[in-house]
Amino acid sequence: MNVITSPVELVLLGARGQVGSALRRRLGRELPRLRTDAGLDLRLVAACDRRGFAFDDAGLAPAELEPELRAREPGDLERVFERSTHPMLLVDCTASDEVADRYLPLLARGIGVVGANKRANSRCFASWQELQRTAREQRAPYRYETTAGAAIPLLGPLRDLRLRGERVHSLRGVLSGSLSYLLHRLHEGCAFSAAVEEARALGYTEPDPLEDLRAFDLSRKLLVLARECGFALEPSVLEVEALFEPRANDTRPLAERLPEADDAWRARIEAAQARNERLVVLGEVDAEGARIRVRAVPAASEFGRLLPGQNLVCVRTELQDATPLSLGGPGAGAEVTAAGVLSDVVAAAAELAARVRATA
Repeated sequence: MNVITSPVELVLLGARGQVGSALRRRLGRELPRLRTDAGLDLRLVAACDRRGFAFDDAGLAPAELEPELRAREPGDLERVFERSTHPMLLVDCTASDEVADRYLPLLARGIGVVGANKRANSRCFASWQELQRTAREQRAPYRYETTAGAAIPLLGPLRDLRLRGERVHSLRGVLSGSLSYLLHRLHEGCAFSAAVEEARALGYTEPDPLEDLRAFDLSRKLLVLARECGFALEPSVLEVEALFEPRANDTRPLAERLPEADDAWRARIEAAQARNERLVVLGEVDAEGARIRVRAVPAASEFGRLLPGQNLVCVRTELQDATPLSLGGPGAGAEVTAAGVLSDVVAAAAELAARVRATA
């Protein structure tokens, strides 16, 4: 049996969102096993979203959290961070810039961060560097694997390539599970507007589907991946093709605007199918820059054969060029993402426990 470490406190933001709720259910099932198998005493001491806040020094029951949530009060979250005498992790299941702003000061205090939020790592390159440097200097775990591939382990292998000095020449991939699902449904004959609504209802898109359709969310993923590969990219250099660009000053609900794109997408899909091709949204990074485009690929190619919601990334390096390194799997969905977040939580908690042992 593993020796139980000192408690590691978890503070969950976005507690009632799709990913946050899935993570709470998973924590409720797995905490006893993690204590026995990994020796980790994980305690969810606080959880919140924009409307509610819950706190218990002894630990909240993750799956039965709803009745504990009370109205937010000014400074409630700050008081949690200030009172802790145990190692602590912020677990961010939001898509909030305001939450991302908290990362740097928390890391500077030695508080670890696990983020499914892409915002912090897709800002200017200097900001990304400062987060990385602060985490190293303070020995504060900073993990964000799910920001690029849900539960697919993409960032770890890319980081390992860079650390061992293996230069990455290019990265090319289908990086959005939501857009992968969307285009698959279009090839099956579904109307564009209906396919977007399906993806939203399944939890594949961001809360605002325009984040996906205008490739904003995908742009953030590509920046995160590029930086882990060693490309010092700024957001301004990305060339992006949107799948749907709303007209300026059109204030109608999105559901009323999307059908205007149905005919154009149907014609585009039919033209590709007549050539025995499929349309995919590819993100590409190389020495010439970074691009997000809708590309026609052979139907029998590795990208053309992807199942709905699947991601695939191909990486060419100086040692793996003729046969690129390929990583793939399901790239969207609350349950899949929550599983990846829990993996990051376990790894980060183990780092914090090791830090405590080293200073004991």
